[in-house]
Amino acid sequence: MATIFDTTTSMAIAPVAREGFWEFGGVTRSLNCTYLRPAPEGTELLIECEIVHLGKRLGLAKGVMRRKDDGSLCYTCEHHKAVADFKPKYNL
Repeated sequence: MATIFDTTTSMAIAPVAREGFWEFGGVTRSLNCTYLRPAPEGTELLIECEIVHLGKRLGLAKGVMRRKDDGSLCYTCEHHKAVADFKPKYNL
C-alpha cells in the first residue's frame, strides 16, 4: 500500500507542476500509512488523492483507498514531500 500511495500522491502533483515549481515532483520526507481493514486478494479498490499544500519547498498530500463494491475505507496516508534542488551550487 505504501508504494501505491507514494506513486499516486506524487502523480497528483503533476497537474500543478511547472518550471521552477515542483517540476520534478519532489522527494518523500515522510509517508504515514494507516491500515484500517484488509482488502482481500482480488478486491477492486478506488484511490483518491488530494494535494493539501504545495509551498516553495514543502508539500503535503493525502490519500485514501476504498473498496469499490461497498465503499469501505481500507487505507489512508499522509505524504509529506520536499523539493529537491538539482541545480549545482558552483560553476566549474
